[in-house]
Amino acid sequence: MSSDYDLIIVGAGAAGIGAARAAERASLTYTVVEASHRVGGRGLTEELAPGIPWDLGCHWLHSGSINPLATIADQLGLHYDKSPTNRDFFLGNSWISTEQREDYDAFLQRQWTTMRQAAETEKDTSVVDQTELDTPWSPYYCYWQSLMSSEDVDQYSFRDLTNYNDTGEDWPVTPGYGELLTQHAHGLNVSLNTNVEHIDWSGTGVSVTTNRGTLKATAVIVTVSTGVLGAGDIVFTPELPVASREAIDALPLGCYNNFALLYDRQTDRAHEWPFEPDTPERIDYSDGNDVNFAFKLKCSGWPYVYCAVAGRQARWLERQPIEESESMMIGALQSIFGSDIKKQFTRFRISAWGGDPLVRGAY
Repeated sequence: MSSDYDLIIVGAGAAGIGAARAAERASLTYTVVEASHRVGGRGLTEELAPGIPWDLGCHWLHSGSINPLATIADQLGLHYDKSPTNRDFFLGNSWISTEQREDYDAFLQRQWTTMRQAAETEKDTSVVDQTELDTPWSPYYCYWQSLMSSEDVDQYSFRDLTNYNDTGEDWPVTPGYGELLTQHAHGLNVSLNTNVEHIDWSGTGVSVTTNRGTLKATAVIVTVSTGVLGAGDIVFTPELPVASREAIDALPLGCYNNFALLYDRQTDRAHEWPFEPDTPERIDYSDGNDVNFAFKLKCSGWPYVYCAVAGRQARWLERQPIEESESMMIGALQSIFGSDIKKQFTRFRISAWGGDPLVRGAY
């Protein structure tokens, strides 16, 4: 079979972009085929208002000092925010006391110690099996841990969590993580709006059938999500090996969605902060039960409040009118700042990755 390319790369998210850059360095002929109208995959930056970027998906350069995308951001001249932020905890109807803070910190230390010790001696179980559930901190802790893997704590491995190489450096990309990926992809040979339907790897090369025709190559790299692979949206001939299919089925995507509330800006930037001057920029909020949020009140200086939901809550909210999510977020902020705070907000946005047919989930 004659080949059009040395390599076909399916998907123009971060992995596909990285594969294309590697192909260029190896002097291979290649093309990237992407079903969407854009590059970036789950890295997507839009504007909440003119000149105000907001990430619907990827937001943080996690473990920044060892994250290769931080180096790429430096090469592209894109700023990421390394500045420390002050943080406090609002539980029920008040800020926690010094004694409560000490109790909370001790609880977190016990949790990590328990999991690390169990990782050395016990069989793998879910995070919830290693969690104290009878403390006032448990609801928020379970919510926070759901953000780590976009799934609830009874659905993912505590051993996997302890294996995560976390340096504690989480740096948001100031112009947007999606913007970083878009610029990283600039100049690559990418065909957008090109949906792969069938990959035939039965011969000496590969044949990739898309909605815009068939391409041939020596090899193919498939970078689409396990959500798409698990749904069978791409047909393989022959079928993928049993071990590969089992791995895909065993690693489904969770659900994780970002919220944003734009607040009213004054002409003078000194008055853009609608909260009291001593308000912490990051707030851990819990009503002590089902409503828990990790608020960031000013993301890299941009005038909006950010938070996220994950797991079952994220899936449920995707199926509700958008007003349900907005009401939940504003209600929590009103518990902290009073009912009048609602007047400060002019626009609400939420992502919906679980319902995106080209992704089918998050993380």
